[in-house]
Amino acid sequence: MISNTTIVAMFIPILFSFLLFGGFIVVYKKRAGISKKPLILGFVGFIIFSQVLEKALHAAVLICFPHYANHPVWFGLYGGLAAGIFEEVGRFILFIWLLKQYRDYQSGISFGVGWGGGEAIILTVTTVLPNILFAFLMNNGTIESELGSQVPAEMIDTIKEGVLSHGAAYYLWGCVERFFAIFIQLFLSLFVLLAAKIRKISYLIYAIIIHAAIDFPLVFFQSGQIKQIWIIELYIAIIGCLAFYLIKRLRAQFS
Repeated sequence: MISNTTIVAMFIPILFSFLLFGGFIVVYKKRAGISKKPLILGFVGFIIFSQVLEKALHAAVLICFPHYANHPVWFGLYGGLAAGIFEEVGRFILFIWLLKQYRDYQSGISFGVGWGGGEAIILTVTTVLPNILFAFLMNNGTIESELGSQVPAEMIDTIKEGVLSHGAAYYLWGCVERFFAIFIQLFLSLFVLLAAKIRKISYLIYAIIIHAAIDFPLVFFQSGQIKQIWIIELYIAIIGCLAFYLIKRLRAQFS
């Protein structure tokens, strides 16, 4: 049985992600201004480059290397570089192709809010919503009958084990991660915009390396090498605070 407390906690990060996106639009509209086109393209860009193109590559790689969890270092390098290349090159393409007239600080912030807000909403919904569905099916005792014709029994056992292993705190920690992660996306968006603005490919390469370095340690949690989620959230919080500081410093580069 999944407790009612845990089920309620599952809904909180979903609601939080929408409020976070809206909140950042309101706050930065007052502080720096928000441009609609970069905001929308940032949101759509995250979907295309991260959730479609990058995940298509991951699907192919995981078929070839199903036991990736046994090699966390190599998989961390691959995952970090893949995320860095797809997301940072994706930002750069959008800036030089569809946002030629948007090279100011306001546009970079708007794009970052769209990209980071898209990440917060899409990742939270696609991760948590299935668990909510599975939790209700498990509590009703119908998960085997509902999914038995679609997935193998071993996978159903894995799903049940995964849902049962996460308590309410796991989902609440997700709110902390999403809050600090959006500052990282804001910083990277501004940094890549600066690369497009002054035509420095070296800055784009730096952005890819930074992104890969940030993502690399996360694979140790995904592969079970790190089991305490608070360690990962503390790590994201530290990087997020550093990104917040750099966001303010980058403003001078667009003056």
